[in-house]
Amino acid sequence: MTTVQQYAHPYRIGSLVGAIGATVFVLANRNALPDPWPLVALASWGLVLALYVYRVWLSPAEALPRARPPRPRAGLIYVASVAAMILGIQVGRSFLPEADRDALMPAVIVICVGLHLVPFAQAFRAPVFALLGWAMTAIGVMGLTAGLATWTGWACVAAVVTGIVMLAVMAEAAHPDDEISPGD
Repeated sequence: MTTVQQYAHPYRIGSLVGAIGATVFVLANRNALPDPWPLVALASWGLVLALYVYRVWLSPAEALPRARPPRPRAGLIYVASVAAMILGIQVGRSFLPEADRDALMPAVIVICVGLHLVPFAQAFRAPVFALLGWAMTAIGVMGLTAGLATWTGWACVAAVVTGIVMLAVMAEAAHPDDEISPGD
């Protein structure tokens, strides 16, 4: 395997999109948190990003999940999921200002991005999408619910936590054959 082939591994390329999204969630929302949480968020992101880089980009390509061909309608599922995500975000963007709840938008975005990933698990034969999508959706729903009930800043907390969880899940899923025995 050439160096280019090693770095062009589908898991690496695909996870790069997620790593960028995770970084945006953290960096775009951390400053909305009260002190000292912006710094804690940045430090946490940096640590988990380093873990992601190590496990995804610095580990041997042979240890990464085996690339499997997507299902026949994967492209259609991808386009429909992205369209539904954009529509969901736009609906949130329309209704939240009406309810004087603009600050909850980060949680709505987390929910929409999470839900759009769920169909990818079957379409692309990659179970990590289901785990990631449902985890993101749950975090977004908690942020939205807490934001509606108490402090709207919970929406930004949800976005920051989502970014960190995304990187951690992608780092962990990069080595599906790792086994840890109780004696380790």
